[in-house]
Amino acid sequence: MIRNYIKIALRNISRQKFYAFINITGLTIGLTTSLLILLYIVDEFSYDTFHKNAEDIYRVNLLGRMSGQEFNTCYSSAPVVSGFVKEIPEIEDGCRITDWEDIIVKYGEDAYTEKKVLLADSNFFDFFSFVLIQGDPKTVLKKPNCIVLTESAAKKLFGYTGRGDNRPIGKSLLVGTDEWACTVTGIAEDPPHNSHFHFSMILSMESWDYSRGTVWVSNALLTYIKLNENADWQNVQGKFPGLVMKYIGPQVQQFLGISIEEFFEQGGAYGFYLQPLLDIHLFSTTDNDLEPGGNINTIYLLTAIVFFIIVIACINFMNLSTARFSDRAKEVGVRKSLGASKSRLRLQFLNESVFFTIISMILALIVLSLVLPQFNLLSGKQMSVGLLYNFQYLAGMLLLVLFVGIIAGSYPAFYLTSFIPVEVLRGKIKAGLKSGGIRSILVIFQFTLSMGLIICTLLIYKQLNHLQHKDLGFDKENVLVIRNAEALGTNKLAFKEELMKLPQIESASISNLVPPDVDYSDVFRPRGGDEQDHGFNYCFVDQDLLETLNLTMTDGRFFSREFTSDSGAVVINEAAAKLIGWNNPVGEKLQTFWKENDEDVREVIGVVKDYNFQSLKKEITSLVIFLGTQGNNILVKLNAGDVDKKIELIETKWKSFAHGAPFDYSFIDDDFNAKFRKEQQLGKIFFVFTGLAIFIACLGLLGLATFTAEQRSKEMGIRKVLGASSNGIVKLLSQEYLKLITISFIVAIPVSYIIISWWLKNFAYKINIGVFSFLLGGIIALIIAILTVSYQSIKAASKNPVESLRYE
Repeated sequence: MIRNYIKIALRNISRQKFYAFINITGLTIGLTTSLLILLYIVDEFSYDTFHKNAEDIYRVNLLGRMSGQEFNTCYSSAPVVSGFVKEIPEIEDGCRITDWEDIIVKYGEDAYTEKKVLLADSNFFDFFSFVLIQGDPKTVLKKPNCIVLTESAAKKLFGYTGRGDNRPIGKSLLVGTDEWACTVTGIAEDPPHNSHFHFSMILSMESWDYSRGTVWVSNALLTYIKLNENADWQNVQGKFPGLVMKYIGPQVQQFLGISIEEFFEQGGAYGFYLQPLLDIHLFSTTDNDLEPGGNINTIYLLTAIVFFIIVIACINFMNLSTARFSDRAKEVGVRKSLGASKSRLRLQFLNESVFFTIISMILALIVLSLVLPQFNLLSGKQMSVGLLYNFQYLAGMLLLVLFVGIIAGSYPAFYLTSFIPVEVLRGKIKAGLKSGGIRSILVIFQFTLSMGLIICTLLIYKQLNHLQHKDLGFDKENVLVIRNAEALGTNKLAFKEELMKLPQIESASISNLVPPDVDYSDVFRPRGGDEQDHGFNYCFVDQDLLETLNLTMTDGRFFSREFTSDSGAVVINEAAAKLIGWNNPVGEKLQTFWKENDEDVREVIGVVKDYNFQSLKKEITSLVIFLGTQGNNILVKLNAGDVDKKIELIETKWKSFAHGAPFDYSFIDDDFNAKFRKEQQLGKIFFVFTGLAIFIACLGLLGLATFTAEQRSKEMGIRKVLGASSNGIVKLLSQEYLKLITISFIVAIPVSYIIISWWLKNFAYKINIGVFSFLLGGIIALIIAILTVSYQSIKAASKNPVESLRYE
């Protein structure tokens, strides 16, 4: 029976090659898109699954409010892990890590800047499942000054050739500007791409005195815990408030001079919570993850795109199958007259639909293997087709084929078998778009989805363009940041002065933090008034930052070399003045708590206009600027012109001062753009898949227009004989479709508005949605549809009426 169904399907394909091409092309594109997004989603959900007992591992996060400043961080203090393991029997083990970025590593005469250096507890390789190739996992990080290299780092430093190469083991590296001697004790595989943190080197935690600290409110480590197999993590989390009272309470009293109960009564908050390891990549909401993670909302959006494209392809199949029912109606009538049941006929049509889908799936797998490398570049992934070739995904593809085949074939199967055989054989049933009310609804639904995707894509690009060109409150263009200025040692000021002598450089400034990464915070107390403590971001800069970033002062002045007293002064931003409630901040006093036995009170000498010193996903917060040259960054404002030559010139100067330290730099505008790399990738993906959706929808529209023109061929011939113009015939053939597309546009407006409003909630600075993008999206879709329909309509209108009427 199935063999017979296949023969019938092949016969119909050969008879209706054009419509078969449209159906197979649409389904192939839809299935290829589905497989691409399926790979993307599978990859996103695969993060950290390679760890043994990953479902029992949790990260300890910290959520609270102090001095009016809320925080949600993945960092906790040194004693947390030992305290939790001691107090909570359900916790089997714990491990701490932290990251050091832009660390100089030297071996012999060679020096490199390492971007991803971790410090980790001695049980790191037992706790996590990163593969240690050489060394004992129990001892490689046990002693101070031990370091484990990844294969990539070992190859760069020692020319490491593989697992049998023992040359790196036992070698000594000089780490950091203090040239801290560390011994290589192990080699590890490079972390897989689907890990929520990566590293090139791991230093032993024992090397850092802080790790042995007992202060519970100094948070600089990430703490992970592993629960017993049958432990309930929510019950474990329920024990945290008691530990806060026991361990945090005395230190609140010590450092703030109030009891923890008073701290809570004054609006403060301080609490730990657990986040499953497998949720970190997609669901983390902490402010300072080790690396930018994914976003579950992106998964929802991409899933919606897959659904839309599959539905559009299925609607094509439904519409073309039912529109051509007169070609199959007599076949159905004859089969019914010969005794075929409705169920048997429906099964035949469903089998044909599934057969089409199987052909399309085979083609989709071929297309997938060709386009996946480009999709990887587009999405920043490292996926391979091999991920699909296991039992689970093969079963999933089979279910997808059946689902698409049945959905696409169900309406035609029921529609074509619903006619009475006698009426069919007498030719009483007429075809055409007007007779297909459901078909019209499907066209509207199809173009509603397509227009919605166009509008959303336009608005996504508009938002990204808004962020890239937003006035940040300072000039980010041509500002180069030298990242490892501490390598200059005592030559830092001399190097800066040499740069200032170059005509290609407008200005230069030393700073410990630069936008968009100013995220150090502390508690300061305004003197006078209620003297309430407040949380502020802060940074240390020299006198030239104002000119280098072209900042604007709204009151008072910036630091100046003419005033030696500025070393005891501060400059604040407008947000800080507003937080404190100062109307005239200049001359006011601000107290820090950095000196244990002596008050450190600073005078406010100026107010700088608010500028974005953090990611544009955050609103501008309070900032206190101190004078100091201890920063590790030198900002260099370049003149316009040949940037590459200027960089070469700066690097030459660097080499004469840095004693072999690597020259590591970036540009501030690139750093800001990097904060939105995920969103930029999403925008590109949206653009590509929106184009595919429109293409599939237009294929279906072309098929319907072609069929309608064929069905009304005699009518058009008679109209031309009676004097109808070609323009009139084109208008007649096109207007029905244009009405449907106009209705689609009206429906698409509220749908796309809801979707894009939901997406824009992720941004502190967002566009005004307005009406222009909706109108532009509708016009684009309308033009594409008009060109698609008009092509076939003009072709039909240009046809000689004699050819249409000859067989009469």
